[in-house]
Amino acid sequence: MEVELIRFGHRDEAIKKQLNKKKKESRVLLWIGRIVSLFFCLIFVVIFSFALYVQANEDRPANGVPSIKVVKSESMAEKNAKNKYLFDNDLNDQIQMFDIVICRHLPTEDELELHDVVVYKQDDIYVIHRIVGIEEPNEQHPNERHFLLQGDAVERPDKFPVLYSQMQGIYEGSRIPFVGSFVLFLQSPAGWLCVLLAIFSMIATPVVEKKIKEETDKRVLTFAEQPLENATEEEREWAEV
Repeated sequence: MEVELIRFGHRDEAIKKQLNKKKKESRVLLWIGRIVSLFFCLIFVVIFSFALYVQANEDRPANGVPSIKVVKSESMAEKNAKNKYLFDNDLNDQIQMFDIVICRHLPTEDELELHDVVVYKQDDIYVIHRIVGIEEPNEQHPNERHFLLQGDAVERPDKFPVLYSQMQGIYEGSRIPFVGSFVLFLQSPAGWLCVLLAIFSMIATPVVEKKIKEETDKRVLTFAEQPLENATEEEREWAEV
């Protein structure tokens, strides 16, 4: 559209005004625009790469290398008034929905303690809850401990005891607030569409700008009184920007 407007003379006044600007100013603005665009592109690439990393490593236990999880529920978002142990033990490490949490390598089964916050897998769903009860080995389960887990914001423990083998990592307080919503969006079909549109825009914009520049130079020649090589200094400067 812009190319056609220039070609048919609808942007002549704007072009003539631009001819009165100094070449140096035009180049400074051009480079500032390019630097700002590059900066935002780099940020976008970093966040998108991070989203892909989180998605690719979602099923990986935190063995040696910390595992990154996106919190998808509000079960740990606040202290439920009925959970007295939270207040008695001053447990203030609550996690908000859409936080990104960093889970570290699990200690041994014997080293896990009451009130540790762990990630475990139940029916292909990852849950991050607090240990509120530990049942030591007995006649029913002689070789392993059973862990009772519960979200800080809910009144009752999880329905089934959790085994050590189900656990993926332990949360020790490292989190990035609220970034998970953007990460989840980039992992969705709509997010992928936005990425493709951004890539297309980055490729197409220089091509369009070049075409607009070519049409503008042609237009300068049409309303100048002499050819470009004999044009005024301002007109030559515009053609060289």
